[in-house]
Amino acid sequence: WLKNTGWLTSELDHCNWYGIRCEEEYVVEINLSSNNVTGVFPSNHLSEFYMLKSLNLVNNNLRGLMAGTTIYGEVDASVFFNLRDLSYVDLSQNKLSGEVDVLFTPALDYANFSHNNFTSINSFKKFKRSHETLRVCDVSFNSIKSIASDILNNVPPNIEQFIVSNNLIHGTLPVSLQHLASLRKFDMSTNILSGELTPDFSASYPNLQVLDLSEQYRENNIGLAGAIPEGLVNLPFLSTLRLAGNELAGGIPPVFGSFTQLKVLDLSNNNLSGKIPKELGKLGDLEAFNLSGNQLTGRIPSELANLEESSVGLNGNLKFSNPAPLELCFHPLFDLRNDSKLCPTERNALKEFYDASKGTEWTDSENWLDEYGNPCTMPWFGVKCSHDDAVTGLNLTNNGLSGQLTAHIASLRSLEVLDLSDNDIKGKIPAGVGLLSQLKMLRLNYNSFIGNAPDELANLHNLELFQIHSNRISGVIPQITLKATTAEYSFSYKSSFIADCGNPSEFEDSLVCEECTMCCNAQGDCYPQEESEIEEAGLGSYMSFAFVFFACIVGASCLLVLSVHAFDKYKNRDLPRASIRRPSLTNRDVRYALETLGEGSVYQFFLGVSIFGWIIALATLAAQLGMLFVFVKGAVIDLSDDNVDLIYSWKCNRDKMDCRNTSDLDWQGWTVFAVLMATHLLKDIINGTKMVILSAKERHDLATRTRYFIGGTLVTTVTAFTLYVSTIYNAAIATSNTEVIANSVIILFIMDIDELLYDIFYVINTGWVKNMSLGGDNDDEQSDIIAQRAERVEGRMQRLEKKYSIQAQSIKVNRQNIELIMQHIPDLNKLKLNASISQNEYAIAPQDEYSDEEDDTKVLHL
Repeated sequence: WLKNTGWLTSELDHCNWYGIRCEEEYVVEINLSSNNVTGVFPSNHLSEFYMLKSLNLVNNNLRGLMAGTTIYGEVDASVFFNLRDLSYVDLSQNKLSGEVDVLFTPALDYANFSHNNFTSINSFKKFKRSHETLRVCDVSFNSIKSIASDILNNVPPNIEQFIVSNNLIHGTLPVSLQHLASLRKFDMSTNILSGELTPDFSASYPNLQVLDLSEQYRENNIGLAGAIPEGLVNLPFLSTLRLAGNELAGGIPPVFGSFTQLKVLDLSNNNLSGKIPKELGKLGDLEAFNLSGNQLTGRIPSELANLEESSVGLNGNLKFSNPAPLELCFHPLFDLRNDSKLCPTERNALKEFYDASKGTEWTDSENWLDEYGNPCTMPWFGVKCSHDDAVTGLNLTNNGLSGQLTAHIASLRSLEVLDLSDNDIKGKIPAGVGLLSQLKMLRLNYNSFIGNAPDELANLHNLELFQIHSNRISGVIPQITLKATTAEYSFSYKSSFIADCGNPSEFEDSLVCEECTMCCNAQGDCYPQEESEIEEAGLGSYMSFAFVFFACIVGASCLLVLSVHAFDKYKNRDLPRASIRRPSLTNRDVRYALETLGEGSVYQFFLGVSIFGWIIALATLAAQLGMLFVFVKGAVIDLSDDNVDLIYSWKCNRDKMDCRNTSDLDWQGWTVFAVLMATHLLKDIINGTKMVILSAKERHDLATRTRYFIGGTLVTTVTAFTLYVSTIYNAAIATSNTEVIANSVIILFIMDIDELLYDIFYVINTGWVKNMSLGGDNDDEQSDIIAQRAERVEGRMQRLEKKYSIQAQSIKVNRQNIELIMQHIPDLNKLKLNASISQNEYAIAPQDEYSDEEDDTKVLHL
């Protein structure tokens, strides 16, 4: 035994032994269930417990007969007659054999002899006292070979449960059954019964709750046959009806819909035919409904979907019309919900989508959720199909969708177009969208999606259009390479990939989308994400190209100087050096240089030799360039940077696939811009170029030429750079013609800083400014007089040369004498002439010291 505490010990009274319960020292209960009690059933010893009320030896290894033996070895069932109080006996799950007498004690109320090896059952005898007391009799799972009519003869009248299932009982059910008003459960399933269901169960067993005659079919026995009697509906308390595993034929009585109290209806594995009565959908309390394995035909009634708490078994009926009711296909306990013919996968996916997006609130849901409708043959609103009835398009833009996008959308394997834009769908974008490998167009813009875009979207290799803007997507959009647009869909390239990757963003870190063609910001304004012409040419950004621009200007200036210098040298190759550097020319160049660089600009300090003047000029130049670089930085098209001045001038409207540029800037604005730039900058560019050319002339010394070159180059550079900055800045932020003009005026104001500073310095200290310049006012006036007198002298010399036919050598000597004269003219305030002859500095006396006549006389004399 597994437990034998106290048994056969003198220390404990037998009432304290394991499994024993006594009353007044008499044993009234023996309970040794599941205790590995083995051996022969102790019939003779058991009869000595006169006060025994309950005997429980279930699940042990007892064998032998359920009877005693006489002294002569004969079977004697009377040994139990002394057990007059024994009312509860459970000997199930043992190995007892032979015949079983369920009325073996006078007061028996509960008798369970199931799961043994009994081969026969003693007939019920009315004279036995237990015939009136027995209420439960269970002899199932034995090997009882009896005729059904014998078993059902003289059944105890007060019996409530009569279970004789899983035996070898054969024959037919008697036409007239004994009236058993107390019978609640009658189970004769899994036997070898035959014939028809002719008994009137409602008349014989009026209070029956469970009727189980299932599984009578064997190799040599077809089981119960004929039609299902409609009279069963007259059993008002019937909750379980099992007639499965027989050969019942005909249709299912529609009156079965009146079985409102029914919880189990199992008619499976018969030969039933016809349609399933829709009335069965009224059995709302059903927990199990099984019609599988029959020959039922026609449409499955949609009313079966009302069996919400019940399993629905229809498998094995091969002649149903397709498809099954849509709601039934979503019944969690419907055994054919995965049948692709009865419950098409795409229709199921659309139903899931409808429910998840609150389809009952849609603006238009025509034909959606028709119980037997096909999304293609009877088109559902917004659904497009191919010639083979595969769903290829789902367009429900601006249709009042909300809720969430279900992951079951991935079941639409042939989907090419998914347009759910302009709705209020919430939640995350399901990863299942990335499984739609045929998808060409995906529009989820103008919804309320949140979270990160799933990485699976990178698997959409056929995608041509992807718009996801105006949501609350964050993080990084996976790299999606769009295919070239086909003729089937019409939209611009700039509108092919749109996301909320612009600034300002609703998040601290804006959405990252490297492949996007258009980025929108939190205000709903958008701008194309594309390379500028400079970036496409491989020259970097506007900022880096600025330095290339400077290098080009300087390089062009150097090339121009070299070219002009070579030409000038060639032109003057036969002239003497003194003739090339005549004072008249050099003094004229001084005046011209002042006029070119601007007499009212600090840039004229470049022509002087004052270090402090150069510092002021260079500082002014640096300030102007620094201000211009601010505009260059503002013009950079970096949609991920919130510090640029870029104006998002594009709008991607809800009702259009294509975005449009809302800028009013047109050719007229650019024409005004060109005129404005030309009138303000062209003069400085030309003058700067002239200064560069002037620096190439041989008539100036190296220091002077260097100052001319630096001044001209810097003026040209800052002027041309102003034009460059104005162009790129207006292209980036100007959205109207007036903005172009306003932006240009602001930038051009920077060009006036050099003149404004000059005026400020001039007001502060005029002399100081003159000292930093090439010459003061008096010097300028005297320089003009000197230049005029030098020209007159030059003219007279020429006339003398012609008049007296002086030879070339004499002319050369005279010119040298003239130079000697010039050297003896008193110094005029130490004026330094930038244009010198033979790299010497000449001081010419003031005009009032000599008259023209005196000059001429001295020239002729010398």
